[in-house]
Amino acid sequence: MRLTAKKIESILVDIVGEQGLPLIHELLGKDNISEFDLATKLKIDIKIIRKLLYILYNHNLVSFTRKKDKQKGWYIYYWTLLPESVRFNYFKMKRDLLERLKQQLKEEEEELFFVCPSNCVRLNFDQAMDFEFHCPECGELISQEDGKSRTALLKKKIDELGIELKELQEQKHVRRKEVKIRKKNARKKASRKKGATQKAPGERAKKKTKTTAGEKTANKKNQKKSVKKKTSKKTKEIL
Repeated sequence: MRLTAKKIESILVDIVGEQGLPLIHELLGKDNISEFDLATKLKIDIKIIRKLLYILYNHNLVSFTRKKDKQKGWYIYYWTLLPESVRFNYFKMKRDLLERLKQQLKEEEEELFFVCPSNCVRLNFDQAMDFEFHCPECGELISQEDGKSRTALLKKKIDELGIELKELQEQKHVRRKEVKIRKKNARKKASRKKGATQKAPGERAKKKTKTTAGEKTANKKNQKKSVKKKTSKKTKEIL
């Protein structure tokens, strides 16, 4: 299941509120955005922008880098939304919701509930006993609720959430594998580059050694010729 921009918005709005929605739109799909640029584009006071960004930062949903302004002397912060952290928060939110729904289903199946004919209240058995099975709002006699439709709806939601969480978990494993493969390939590439760098001086030394050996052989030949010439000269002088 793909984490769409709409879902990302719903997660972040739960954290920063509706006032943070324009900021979320600006952060989506962009990196290293200056807080001053955000304030200017959105026409929102820089203090409010910072407050919202710090809330997101405290939830590990954004990261920042800072650079010193050479002219003014202060630091400017550049912000980036962290998609992986957003995914984690979405997964956590859905997982918590699933636990609440399971608990609610358990209560619905184990307890008896009573409702007012005017839909004023819904009470469990103990609460209904306290009010002598009369509505505390309008005084009407309350009756036992048939909870089949409610439990059926809860079961449906639980099944849907279970499927979604399973898909998100599978996607997480796929992303981890992809990261491992990229890292492995990067290490191999770096290793090959290092090997090539180390090999090059060795090859040059080998070539140099070969040349030196050739020079030595040539020198020996020249020396032999020189000795032969000297010997022939001495022989002529004796004769």
